[in-house]
Amino acid sequence: MTYALPEIDDRFLTEAPIVVPAIVELAATPEEVWEALGSDAMWSWAPIIDQLEWVTPRPQVPGAIRRLRLLKAVTIEEEFYRWDAPHRATFRVTQQSRRLFDGLAEDFLVEATPGGARLTWTMAVAPRKLPGGGAAARLVPLLAKGNAAAIGGIRKILPR
Repeated sequence: MTYALPEIDDRFLTEAPIVVPAIVELAATPEEVWEALGSDAMWSWAPIIDQLEWVTPRPQVPGAIRRLRLLKAVTIEEEFYRWDAPHRATFRVTQQSRRLFDGLAEDFLVEATPGGARLTWTMAVAPRKLPGGGAAARLVPLLAKGNAAAIGGIRKILPR
């Protein structure tokens, strides 16, 4: 069984209960960073993600679909509503196999720098409303630390 999530847009990236940016400076060209973002190897270093597949064929375009499995327990399907190569991609989660959140979107922005590229990954989440509330406040510091470490892992698949 899957659970559909409501369609969200860029407003969610600033208005969600949790918005966590993570920035990493990379010694790679913006094109190399972009190639890594769209690769099958993206997130291969993150133990939380044990499966990743692109459902739609390459090249990716707006409307591209990617499916991830988390911790061998939850499958989510992501739809990229923005794919502006080689600078910006944004997706929203459209399906989840377990009810974990009421909305989730992620935005990837690649900018050229004198030393290579800056990658800004912004995660916006509306956790599922649970009795007792307060989940958002408890999640922010955990996500901020985890996301900063996770996005830095992209170095493992970039050319040296």
